[in-house]
Amino acid sequence: MITKLRIDRDCLDAELKDLTNWATVKTDGWTDAKRVRFEKFEGAIHKYFAGACVKDICLEFGISRQELHRAVRRCLKHHQDGRVWGWRGLTHYARQKQYVRTKAVIPHPRAKKGGDTGAFRQFLDQNPDIEEGIQKRFYREMGDEMVDEPRIPVTAILMWVIAACKRKGLTGRDYPLCTQSLGRTALWRYLNDLIASDTQRAADARFGKHAARRWRHTGHGPSTVKATRPYERIEFDGHRIDQSCILLIPHILGGYVKRHLERLWLLIIIDVFTRAILGYHISLNSEYNADDVLLCVKHALTPWTPKTITLSGLSYATGAGFPSGIENLNWVAFEEFSYDNAKANLAQKVLNKITRVAGASINPGPVEMPERRPIIERFNQTLEEAGYHRVPSTTGSGPNDPRRRDPKKAAEAFEITSDHVREIAELVITRYNATPHSGLGFKSPLDVMTAFAADENGLRNTIPEHRRNKLGLLDIEFTKTVRGNVAQGRRPYVDCEHARYRNDVLARNVDLIGTKLQLVMDPEDPRSVTAFLPNGAEFGVLTANNFWGITPHTLEMRKAIHLLKKNRLLFLSDNEDPIPTYMKYLAESANNKKNTQAYAKARDYLRRHESSKKTFLPRKVKSKQSLADPETPLVKRTITY
Repeated sequence: MITKLRIDRDCLDAELKDLTNWATVKTDGWTDAKRVRFEKFEGAIHKYFAGACVKDICLEFGISRQELHRAVRRCLKHHQDGRVWGWRGLTHYARQKQYVRTKAVIPHPRAKKGGDTGAFRQFLDQNPDIEEGIQKRFYREMGDEMVDEPRIPVTAILMWVIAACKRKGLTGRDYPLCTQSLGRTALWRYLNDLIASDTQRAADARFGKHAARRWRHTGHGPSTVKATRPYERIEFDGHRIDQSCILLIPHILGGYVKRHLERLWLLIIIDVFTRAILGYHISLNSEYNADDVLLCVKHALTPWTPKTITLSGLSYATGAGFPSGIENLNWVAFEEFSYDNAKANLAQKVLNKITRVAGASINPGPVEMPERRPIIERFNQTLEEAGYHRVPSTTGSGPNDPRRRDPKKAAEAFEITSDHVREIAELVITRYNATPHSGLGFKSPLDVMTAFAADENGLRNTIPEHRRNKLGLLDIEFTKTVRGNVAQGRRPYVDCEHARYRNDVLARNVDLIGTKLQLVMDPEDPRSVTAFLPNGAEFGVLTANNFWGITPHTLEMRKAIHLLKKNRLLFLSDNEDPIPTYMKYLAESANNKKNTQAYAKARDYLRRHESSKKTFLPRKVKSKQSLADPETPLVKRTITY
């Protein structure tokens, strides 16, 4: 007859009999008696699996056959971690199964404590409806019975348990009403067990969406693969700037009118391997959009040049700058673009442009999960602490931050403008790129970038030279029909976004009337568009009529002017430049928050063009020669603003 105490060691798997794979036990700090007992059974099991006679083992170690088999069975039992217990099974008083109480709870004086081990579990087994009610309230799954509380406290659950016991006819001689705490401690331990048994469900119900999201997405599965070289993986994020600022708008009677800007966004692109900031963009919109994301990408790809700093006493730190300012790092494209699932980032326009122009693969992460982009999230904290939190108009990290002292009033008193916000960002970011980093062996991000740039086998993923003059990140495509009428003396033209476009070639080809052309427009400079024939062949550059083809403006400005004209809020003659009139209208009506932001963006755009004295160049020369060839004659027309 085979009893449960006997084991056939010859039938066990070889993996189970390999004692080197068993979980070990650290016996340091044990008492001598406890250590001697452990070593006695350890030696016996070693000889047992080595094939020694059971009778000889029992005589040598002074244990019975039943004790030996019991010890082996405990060691071979499966543990909750997926392995066998191993040598852990020899630990004295190690419990391998849950305690189940069989004795009824005897009422005792309230002053007496103890003797109720397992009583609450016994009580729930006898009353499964009460256990179901506890779990429904704890997990917020009441359904149609009642409206779920945001987070029902343990005390409220205990009161419901007591009321349920009384409805069942239980008295003060029954558990849990017979205990001093009425089962409060036992209930608290039971709820903790619910958290341990189904943590995700408990996190969703008890600890808020942030904790539930972190528990769901972090700490399990393969970790994020780290970058091994520059530009292999970059992280992007939009961060709201913790600072209030004003906008100075010229008044028609002289001087300026101060208008408050409540919300600004800083968009950052950072290289994971070197911790270097590749590019940034400050958006004056209340929420950044797809164009803001692409402008940030454009800044990261194009070569950097120092800007003029107007803040008194401030200048660039020694060696400060951006990687794109290094000679061998001009026009370097990144391989992987990592960002969160914010709506502006998910726009199809952004995905297409980044993959086609920048040549990067997309790695979107979950929304509001900064743990998936730790490098850039840590930099956002550094930027705030080193920059915006130190100015008088800071809004601090929250309403209770002691650094927050009427930021709007401080911004107006010190005339902290949006230009100052940009210059602070420029100086802090460039200084950060030149500051030694502990994660880089106390080298600066620019030092690491320079070392890789000097390696001939290093960075080779660059944007082709013929595409550098026109990245096309912000380009918009239209399909428009060529219009015209010979009988009325109207030469062929294309009507696009409230302006007529044509060139000398189109004006002479009346046979193109009725043909659909594909137009590619840069919304940052819609004065000209590139036209393509239906078969995909390039037709040439078309220029807008009148001031739309001369005065610098954006597509957003043009649409706003057209809307004001339509609503009879702006009156223009045929020979009047619309841009100055539009700016005057925004300045006079800047009490409106939306107009204040529109004025700020339009003013910054015109200021950039005025400072650079841009030259209007056709997008491609008709001779089809390369613009990079120094021998190629360039046909250009300089516009004076």
